[in-house]
Amino acid sequence: MIPYLPARHRLAVDGALLAVFLFGCFAFGVLSVRRTTEGALLIAALFCVVVYWVKPEGMVGVTLFGAFAALPEGLHVGKVIGPVTIYAYHVAAVLAICYLIPTVRARPADFLWPGILVLTVVSATVTGFATGQSALVVMRESTSMLEMVLGFVLALFVVYGGHVKWSIRVMVAVIWFSAGMAIVSSLYAVRLAGRAESLEWTTGAGQALRIILSTQTPATAVLSALVAAPIVGRVKPAMYVALGPPAVIISLLSFSRNTLISMGVAAGVAFLASFSWAALRRMIATAFVGAAIVAVAVPGSLFLLQQSKTGAWLSDQFVAFSQRVLGGVSSSALAVDDSALERLREINLLKETIARAPVFGHGLGYPYQPPNGDDEFHQILYPAYSHNFYLWWLAKAGVVGMAAFALFALTPVLLAMRCASAQAKISAAVAAGLLAISAVWPLPEMPMDALGLGIALGAAMGFAGLQRRDRGASQIVTGQAPALTVTARPQ
Repeated sequence: MIPYLPARHRLAVDGALLAVFLFGCFAFGVLSVRRTTEGALLIAALFCVVVYWVKPEGMVGVTLFGAFAALPEGLHVGKVIGPVTIYAYHVAAVLAICYLIPTVRARPADFLWPGILVLTVVSATVTGFATGQSALVVMRESTSMLEMVLGFVLALFVVYGGHVKWSIRVMVAVIWFSAGMAIVSSLYAVRLAGRAESLEWTTGAGQALRIILSTQTPATAVLSALVAAPIVGRVKPAMYVALGPPAVIISLLSFSRNTLISMGVAAGVAFLASFSWAALRRMIATAFVGAAIVAVAVPGSLFLLQQSKTGAWLSDQFVAFSQRVLGGVSSSALAVDDSALERLREINLLKETIARAPVFGHGLGYPYQPPNGDDEFHQILYPAYSHNFYLWWLAKAGVVGMAAFALFALTPVLLAMRCASAQAKISAAVAAGLLAISAVWPLPEMPMDALGLGIALGAAMGFAGLQRRDRGASQIVTGQAPALTVTARPQ
């Protein structure tokens, strides 16, 4: 900050200035205590300035924690401006991108596919308003789609800027924190933001509470990556210890079949990307080791915790998971499953809706089904909502919109699969797994989940583009290097 001072004196001056600045933050907070909202915004703004001065990439960690940490209900801070809801992690993500711009050599080509999707979303938004749809529904759907683009650009900059290890450390802390909060919530000790429903009626397990948290998508992505990584190459055991247990806990307590779908697709994509006999052997070994761990861990934990309250709670979780997830994938179970039947009904209605406007769609916010229920979601948002994102997007944006999304989503996956680096192939597998579950659980339609999908796609595009960027930079340096010549010294 003051370069002409000696190092020790410069450190002292910087520390004094930082202390004065922090005191100013505290003073402003005290002065704003009577106006809580304005005071909180002022303190948050000053905090962002401090992060920019001290560690610009730290705003990436703020974004990841604010978006994906399992917090008590009401702590996901947002500001409602008309029909638009802006969450704190939206602002943090935008600031993180702005902070990373000076250190990232972004090219116009990096923004081609996100830009095309943004234009498509804006067009569908304008169509929704022009056809008289609810402004609240239109802006909610538009915001979630744009949030996916935001995550894409953020992950792209993180990879290009070399901040992947820092982001992984942050996510390790986030998922461990969220796993602990999920366990506490499962014991009915605290109500977390998200969805919670008892499975006693459907599975007979009295202590089984299904919890859907904002950490669900990152946990699914982590498990998909841990499945794909050993197929592509060697993985440090420390990564399984650091990421595996909390991701398993979060997925277990969600009682969702989506995790199995994502893991299966990720394994298949990783095998195709590393197509060889060695990859086949590694995939078989991974499946064998995973089955062995489950076969030992489940009965072992129940045996050690038998005749205890913790053992009874854990037994109910395993029973509910076995019945709803493992037993729920059979054709006979799906034939009577309420959620599966609801999805089939939505598919039939969406096909009829698509046929009426196949090229450009009906616009965002278009209600294709009647309301169902008395709460706000089922009265306002449910008529325009669908569990199948792809048919939903076809109904809203038509074939043109689906083509734009395909370019945005499939280009990173295909480019990353063709790369030689293991990081690119793993990222492609994770992104493909999340895209697969969007057919039954619409990640791009929901806040935070859309950001998670965008981050996965952006990471795949970033790792796919690293080699080309490095090769282009080396060519520029070689081409622009001045030739060394020997000149005679004047006499």
